Amino acid sequence: MSLRFAAAFGLAAVAASAALAQPAIPSRTPLAVIPVSPGKAVSRVETTRVDFAPGQAMPEHKHTVPVICFVTAGDFLTRIGEAPETRAPLGSVTYEPPQVVVHYFRNASTTAPAQLTCASLAGTEDTVLNVMLNPKAR
Repeated sequence: MSLRFAAAFGLAAVAASAALAQPAIPSRTPLAVIPVSPGKAVSRVETTRVDFAPGQAMPEHKHTVPVICFVTAGDFLTRIGEAPETRAPLGSVTYEPPQVVVHYFRNASTTAPAQLTCASLAGTEDTVLNVMLNPKAR
């Protein structure tokens, strides 16, 4: 009986010391500060998860509202507006301004899936948020 008590006391002591070593609140790491221009009233944030197969790309499109995406799995190659191609690695943040053509968002890996979690900043008048572009019409 005393051996059980000693083991339980030892486990409790280890758990208590681990709890004391943790900070009082989780740490926050700033990822990005993104100015929204032109400014707009936001009445809702629509969030979506976008799953990409290996090597898969989102074709040319644009948004009617500002869209912020977080790379939650994998890495991406992207070209937004007039900017050159950039790499968006795991944990990074991208910004797709309203009415700016997103030429592509491509999973950089040909062997592993990738994922984005995106937030569209919409107002009361915004009903269509995504517009796929027809390459022949451009």
